[in-house]
Amino acid sequence: MHTPRKHIVPTHLNLPDQVLTLWSFSLSARALLLLLVGAGIGGTIWQHLAVLGHHAVPGEILRLLLALLPFLLVLVLACYQHTGRYLEVWLVVLLRYWLRPKRYLWRSIRHFEQHLYPPTLEREATDREDVIGLNTLSIAEREGR
Repeated sequence: MHTPRKHIVPTHLNLPDQVLTLWSFSLSARALLLLLVGAGIGGTIWQHLAVLGHHAVPGEILRLLLALLPFLLVLVLACYQHTGRYLEVWLVVLLRYWLRPKRYLWRSIRHFEQHLYPPTLEREATDREDVIGLNTLSIAEREGR
């Protein structure tokens, strides 16, 4: 008896590859890189604000909050999506909107019609006849006829 082959159809093709997985929490390469950058910036701020730590507990709390701020901002940037797009994509959309003109000037196509089409023999002959007719008319007008 012949058994048919079973083929599994992949359904996760539109999902980003997961680089790091801890229990049920997984990170893509983009999110991991953003979190590492945020942690690096936060660590640098923590080191530069070591002066605040010498003034007791309120200085340490302020130092911690200022160091956590970039990491938390990058965490939101890495994980939050609005209508299926990440925040940096919305930033590019907003930047393109700001750089485009807000007012457009409408000009009739009839004014620029002669530049839209390539010249043809029929059209050139018609144009020459019109010019000859105009020249003849202007000569007759000058002579007072």
